Amino acid sequence: MKPLRLATAAGAAALLTLGAAGQSWASTPTVRWTTGAPTPVTKLTLPMSFESAPDASGIYFAYYTTLESGTRPYAGFQPKPAVNGQPTLQAIFSSFNANATTTDSHCKYGADGGAGVSCAVQFPYTKGTMYAVELERVSDDGTTQLMNGEVVNTETGAGVAHIGSFRLPVASGRFKAADQGFIEPYLTAGCAQQVTVTYGRPVGTEGGTTYTGSLPTVTDPASGSCLSSTSTDTPDGRQVTVTGDKFTP
Repeated sequence: MKPLRLATAAGAAALLTLGAAGQSWASTPTVRWTTGAPTPVTKLTLPMSFESAPDASGIYFAYYTTLESGTRPYAGFQPKPAVNGQPTLQAIFSSFNANATTTDSHCKYGADGGAGVSCAVQFPYTKGTMYAVELERVSDDGTTQLMNGEVVNTETGAGVAHIGSFRLPVASGRFKAADQGFIEPYLTAGCAQQVTVTYGRPVGTEGGTTYTGSLPTVTDPASGSCLSSTSTDTPDGRQVTVTGDKFTP
């Protein structure tokens, strides 16, 4: 089945919905992850499967992917309304760097209401299948570096969808080997949802060597979030159920 593609930058703007488009939440469940690599890495593979989710917008499962310079792209997945009866996810790769540029039709200028570039694609998914955002510093021309995002099926290794690409100043560097993330109810509707995901082990690649980290952890804030989480380890990874305080079974 072919993934849904964005034909134009205007299409990207129509699909992409981040926190600024809905509610702004000061506190969210926090994700901590590591690739276990001893140095920054050129490529990151961040896997996740969705075991159960409503066919609706509302919650963003995001990874920070900070670069050596400190500039911090985001990437992750959002459940979306079903398309042609198929469960649908949106994958996102965005940069808040004011010097980011793009010519990719999957991307638009602006990120969460500020400067930067945001890229997105929607694709039909199978519940329980592990997908990953695969992010890579592909090349540099001495002045800028090309950053690319893809969705891959980690069980088969097959590419699923192109998220988008953008250029950053060459001094931005590689991805840090460990970072954080968040689970955000970017729409009020997210506070009435329950989603179960499984986090796989992050993978970093540098100099031809692949490093596999430990399972990510999710920690709830003491207050200020409408979401709470429970975690259980399974053979496939760390299964996390996120429940909004307005959720009714």
